Amino acid sequence: MKTIYFVRHGQSENNAARRYNTLDTPLSEKGKAQAATIGERLTKLPVEVLVASDMLRAQQTAHIISERVGLPIETASYFRERVSASSILGKKRDDPTTVEAVRQIEENFHIPGWRYEDGENFEDLKERAMNGLQYLAQRDEKNIAVVTHGFFMYVIAAALIFGSELTSVECLHIIDGLEELENTSLTVAKLRETKKERSRSKWRLAVWNDHAHLG
Repeated sequence: MKTIYFVRHGQSENNAARRYNTLDTPLSEKGKAQAATIGERLTKLPVEVLVASDMLRAQQTAHIISERVGLPIETASYFRERVSASSILGKKRDDPTTVEAVRQIEENFHIPGWRYEDGENFEDLKERAMNGLQYLAQRDEKNIAVVTHGFFMYVIAAALIFGSELTSVECLHIIDGLEELENTSLTVAKLRETKKERSRSKWRLAVWNDHAHLG
């Protein structure tokens, strides 16, 4: 059975400042320490390959992990964070214009084709998540670590459970129903050989947001 070890990147400087991350937001010092801790944990797992989002905070997290597990980094843009509207990047989360933008995004997420400015919408995210899971399923390795991002990990979780028939409403239920993902937490997915008759996906979400290594 193929097993995927998804890791959210370490705390970024904008995470710490309660700002929306830009594409090139680096890790904070705390984030670097978190990455070292999850790296040590991954040395105890049968990881054969290390894949990471192309965003800086994910690449930095993967670099620290790479030094510990002794594997090179393979970059895959499938696993980058949701692309937010340019107008909110780097802004404080409690900025009134940002709060209003997020309200509109949340309220209209379920409307087919709707998007806020130049940000990704549900259809974009679903397509990227499904393509990313197909990319992992088709690889020869059985145990793969993937460094990815917070919000996009909820979309991956929804795609794991509902498969290609995932709807925006189902995705919202997953986002609302799962606990908040911690930086460098471990989420584990397994790929079955065959799909159960009542299931909509061959994937199984085995572990969500395991951050015991952070103490």
